[in-house]
Amino acid sequence: MIQKENSFGTFDQEINAFFKDAHHFACLINTCLYQGQEIVKPEDLMLVDPKIQAYTRDVLMLWNGRYGSYYLGIENQLIENYPMPYRILQYDCLVYKDQMDILEKEHRKKKDLISSEEFLSGIKASDRLIPCITIVIYYGTRPWQTNFSMKDMFDVKDEHHLIDFKINLLEVHSDTHQYKDKELDLVFSITRDILNANFNTIRNKYKQGIPKQVALVIASMAKDEELYQQIKEEEKEVIVMCESLDRMREEARAEGKILGEAKGLEKGRIQGKTEGIQIGKEDGILMILTNLLKKGISDSYILEITGVSSELLIKAKQSLN
Repeated sequence: MIQKENSFGTFDQEINAFFKDAHHFACLINTCLYQGQEIVKPEDLMLVDPKIQAYTRDVLMLWNGRYGSYYLGIENQLIENYPMPYRILQYDCLVYKDQMDILEKEHRKKKDLISSEEFLSGIKASDRLIPCITIVIYYGTRPWQTNFSMKDMFDVKDEHHLIDFKINLLEVHSDTHQYKDKELDLVFSITRDILNANFNTIRNKYKQGIPKQVALVIASMAKDEELYQQIKEEEKEVIVMCESLDRMREEARAEGKILGEAKGLEKGRIQGKTEGIQIGKEDGILMILTNLLKKGISDSYILEITGVSSELLIKAKQSLN
């Protein structure tokens, strides 16, 4: 599945637009946080203006529902991001700071802070903040491997007294939820099968085709530039993806071979060949990386499918200059 670095912005826009639909958003929250119960209703959601600096998530909704008011957010990750617990915590703190600033400004305007404690605090004891809950949706082909909470980012022996902060992580490649919203279920089901290279399953289940806009979201989640452009150029509003799936199957096979070679080279068991001459372990890896770069595959995706170090990839890029 070929992708380019500048495609990530387009992919994000497609995915974000999909989840700005209140029905898709509500169904995701209800399924992941409330075991499928219809707690969050679309009519109770309001999209928060993304231009406001504090609201830095991909999609953020204000929910005024049965349990009170909440900020509910979605953060899309096409590849793993190591400091994600810190990022989400930072986003939450920015929203809380924004609310605190507003409260303090209102009290200064009203001049209604009377006690010493209120003057010192800048707010009243009865003031309350709106809490934040964020779901991180991960579209990688392999499991999220590193930091699931702030504790994972520390290197200490005694964690007992640390206040932890865990991320709500949804890994699409292994997601087994059934979503009541048909479009959301369709998007996640096909994307999951693409990420796991289950192309025959898709072919058998979706012979009738799928809506064009849904297909664009799937191509974005799968991080496939060629598939995205092919769908974009289609004039029909219903897309049959058979030809695209055939191409993706061949690419998946090629990537599997490349990944196997890279891992074998890391263990020193596979010998690269240039003009029939055996070459060393690192030179063999560099040769594979160079070929991937020449095909226009992005740095991030190369790192994902091969597992090589970023230093080695930089060395391969330098050899092309």
